[in-house]
Amino acid sequence: MNCQGPGHANQQFANKTVEWKGMDSRENFESNCSNPDSYKKLKDLAWLDTKIYYSYNSEGFRDIEFNQQPSILALGCSHTEGIGITHDMSWPVQLEKITGYKVWNLGVGGAALDTCFRLLNFWIHKLNVVSVCCAVPSIERYEIFKDGRWNNISPGQKIAGNNWINEYNKNYILYDENYKCNREKNLLAMKQICLEKQVSFYFDTLEKFRDGAFARDLLHCGPETNIKLATSFFKQLDGEKNEIN
Repeated sequence: MNCQGPGHANQQFANKTVEWKGMDSRENFESNCSNPDSYKKLKDLAWLDTKIYYSYNSEGFRDIEFNQQPSILALGCSHTEGIGITHDMSWPVQLEKITGYKVWNLGVGGAALDTCFRLLNFWIHKLNVVSVCCAVPSIERYEIFKDGRWNNISPGQKIAGNNWINEYNKNYILYDENYKCNREKNLLAMKQICLEKQVSFYFDTLEKFRDGAFARDLLHCGPETNIKLATSFFKQLDGEKNEIN
């Protein structure tokens, strides 16, 4: 199934498998191994000898090829994509194990809630979706379209040669009202999209479940946090069994 969906940062990895991705880079791993404190953390968390493979389908998502089986959409950023952990450890796969439903991982590293909205608005019409779960990315992130593609902008980020973007970003993050309003608009829009498709919509954050057990990059959430988020989503889904039966 190839629908040539909306642009996102991981499309460059379509049909590829890589061993390192994003902040979970070989350079960062070797740097952490050379630091006694970081090395101990990696050893205690059993990351020193754990192999991680990032395999992407033809649409650039860390999942198998899309099909039309009844499914749940998982939206989010690198925490949802599963950076620094094996595919089976990610919360979408954990939720799949609990519910028995296929859970499509639409997580994209660096994604904003704007990204989640765009991906939902496209894929909910292409896949056989029974429910949607979104792990909300950092509230300060947003997207702009420039140079033929969508760009995810993070707080304090500066883009060489783009003074107007840098000036806009500086003013955007000065006031909480800007990103709080953007978050609310996106969540309300996503909820409405799901309502029109008669699909349940839930959102939560990984950060509130973070327990100190980190991923291999020692930055992203580890397996235990992913299990906790999957369990939280399952409890919400289980409260509306009629939505997924």
